[in-house]
Amino acid sequence: MARFDPHAYPDRLAFEAHAHRIRAEEMSKAFAAVAAWLEIGQRSLMRRLGHLTAADGFHPHRHSTH
Repeated sequence: MARFDPHAYPDRLAFEAHAHRIRAEEMSKAFAAVAAWLEIGQRSLMRRLGHLTAADGFHPHRHSTH
């Protein structure tokens, strides 16, 4: 979190409001990064499952004669 000059915000409520806005922006960026990371992971997993199921379709299924 960025450091503040207390003389720039003589009003404590304005200072806290500004700090809250900065904190909310930082949290928003962090959550967006995590969401993007999870989406990439989900796509990777789906691609791997797709390859697995596609590869499974190429194996001949031999039925038992019993």
